[in-house]
Amino acid sequence: MKQHLSVLMLAARSTLFKIVGIFVLMAAAEGALFVVALRNAQAAELYGLEQTITQSRIALACGVGFLLVCTVLSLSGCELSGSKIGYTMGRLSIREETALFWWGVYNTLIFLIFWAVQLLIVLLLGRYYTLQADPAAVSDQTIFLAFYRQKFLHSLLPLDEVTRTVRNIVLIVCLGATSAFFSYRQRRGQKGVAVILLAALTFVGFSREMGSLGNDILMMFVALTVGLGALFNVNKEPDDEE
Repeated sequence: MKQHLSVLMLAARSTLFKIVGIFVLMAAAEGALFVVALRNAQAAELYGLEQTITQSRIALACGVGFLLVCTVLSLSGCELSGSKIGYTMGRLSIREETALFWWGVYNTLIFLIFWAVQLLIVLLLGRYYTLQADPAAVSDQTIFLAFYRQKFLHSLLPLDEVTRTVRNIVLIVCLGATSAFFSYRQRRGQKGVAVILLAALTFVGFSREMGSLGNDILMMFVALTVGLGALFNVNKEPDDEE
């Protein structure tokens, strides 16, 4: 079991500080964008929490942060600039496929934490809004209702919409697996495009209005197809590829 934990520690050492840095920058950027949008809305005397979230473009800032996290996780196990991480894993006396599994588990946890951090950010921004807005224009339900009405917030925390929740879980797991698979293939001189496809799909299609069942099903289908395709290719030798 010690060897398995060593893989998780190896993954954490190579990424954790970078990931935390991305979280801090993302929170700062979203906070600044929201404050500016709120001040502009107050000057125009026409604003609401949902409109302020939309006008602030924090969803775009979140998307950029997401792509940076994908990049860090995907490259962490690659042998770049003289890195011999494959040799290091070999010294752990553990099959590389097993190491790949634990690396995927670690990456999945990071994407889950990313979701939690982003949710915390928007909750804090919502609270800031209620403190700054006219007391007559807000209530105890203001933030709660915004998660139904604003597509980014609803996609982040899809209240009463099971398919959106399942979609998010599928994306998190598949992104964790394919980002680990990227470095696995790179160490063999191959290309891992699965995580690139899923990252692009998530960046473009994440925010959707409530009731977008077709989009949810399509994204789940693509994510599972790409993820399972990557899993199928784990033991595939370079000579077997077209």
